Amino acid sequence: MEGDSVQVDVRAGQARTARRVITQALEAWGLPHLTRGAVMVGHELVANALRHGLPPAVLRLLRQGDRLVIEVGDGSDQVPRIAEIDNLTSTSGRGMQIVDTLARAWGVRPHQGGKTVWAEIS
Repeated sequence: MEGDSVQVDVRAGQARTARRVITQALEAWGLPHLTRGAVMVGHELVANALRHGLPPAVLRLLRQGDRLVIEVGDGSDQVPRIAEIDNLTSTSGRGMQIVDTLARAWGVRPHQGGKTVWAEIS
């Protein structure tokens, strides 16, 4: 991993690619203590983009000192939201709750042709 950023396209069915890329980047940048939370957040953002957005998803990692910013862009203008789960045994709908819990901050930047969802891990 050269420099302070990494960017990869993630195609439908390849959300696990995010886990590998994040793990490798954090190892190379000397930030392995961020791996667990970053992998969970990054995977959720990519999975959401592939499921609810318009593929491919673009995963971008930015190292900012001892922090990591994860950005995932896609071609949809549909903004993610934290779902209200009314069933404790539900197996879906918790992705943005995970992001909200593990990220220091997160948000959405709409842009021409889609959006970018970002999360900061520290």
